[in-house]
Amino acid sequence: MSEFILGHSLRKVARKHGFLRRLLWRLDFILIWSLVKLFQLLPVDTASRLGQRVGSFIGPRMTRKHAIYRDNLAQAFPDLDDKALDELLHTAWGRAGRVLAEYPHLATILEDDARLQIDIREHIETYSNPDKPCVIVTAHQSNWEIVCTAMAKLGMPNASLYTPPTNPLLDKLLADHREALNCTLLPRDNSARPLMRALRGGRTAGLVMDRRIDEGEPIPFFGRDKLSTTMPAKLALKFNCEMVPVQVERVRDANYRVTFHPPVKPSNPDASENEQVIDMISQVHRQFEAWIRAHPEDWFCSKRLWPKVKMNASHTTGNPTGIDSYAA
Repeated sequence: MSEFILGHSLRKVARKHGFLRRLLWRLDFILIWSLVKLFQLLPVDTASRLGQRVGSFIGPRMTRKHAIYRDNLAQAFPDLDDKALDELLHTAWGRAGRVLAEYPHLATILEDDARLQIDIREHIETYSNPDKPCVIVTAHQSNWEIVCTAMAKLGMPNASLYTPPTNPLLDKLLADHREALNCTLLPRDNSARPLMRALRGGRTAGLVMDRRIDEGEPIPFFGRDKLSTTMPAKLALKFNCEMVPVQVERVRDANYRVTFHPPVKPSNPDASENEQVIDMISQVHRQFEAWIRAHPEDWFCSKRLWPKVKMNASHTTGNPTGIDSYAA
């Protein structure tokens, strides 16, 4: 989530002046709190549809985020012309709005069996014995929060990483609604030790890992190296447990299908640990690419994934050259 929504154009000044920053945080909180309260009053599907409209309206007005989102989609889908790219981006912002609208209804989605289809492609011990943890990896697609909902449905205690919003007021607001997920939420920074403690304690580790991580390894993603976390593969190898890619698909409104794909294993078990780790993350990237190509409108990628490049003439809008590092 962007640090500033209403004061997006003032972000550089606000980061230098604490009073202005806190003021903009409060204004953003009032906006999001009001929307969430409105969504909470509505039936879940109605809220989701309204969220689509709200996201389509607000998203394109966050100029910098909109430009980054557009650049990511342009690089992932270079064959799209400007018109098709703009249409995709408009729909994608709307789908992001649905995610926000569904936060106050996470408990409803968990409790209503008809709203959550779970497809297990290959059985592993974790599903029948929650005391045997695994590592779950997914992407920011559809509503990624639903992965924790599916794990709760299967009785899998888990500790899942999340990136706290820079705005502490919004962090608290979203955390309150995430309580319905029945999981332990761990902030992304300095998370290796807490995740290891969770696995030792019998909790499955959950990570959303399609973002760029500056301290990560360069691993191909849509044909270009992206700095990616290797933590999931390292944890799986260290604890001798499975690493399972989980896909979330929106069937309609606030109805979902969650697919637990077969575990990812090293192609060459005799390779060095680093080679095995890179291979496993590369396999996950290829799965993510397939999921995203199938439903590009459901991919939320508003943080820069790759360094900026000059695109061809059909993709120059919003894509100046230069480097912009990842910001959580």
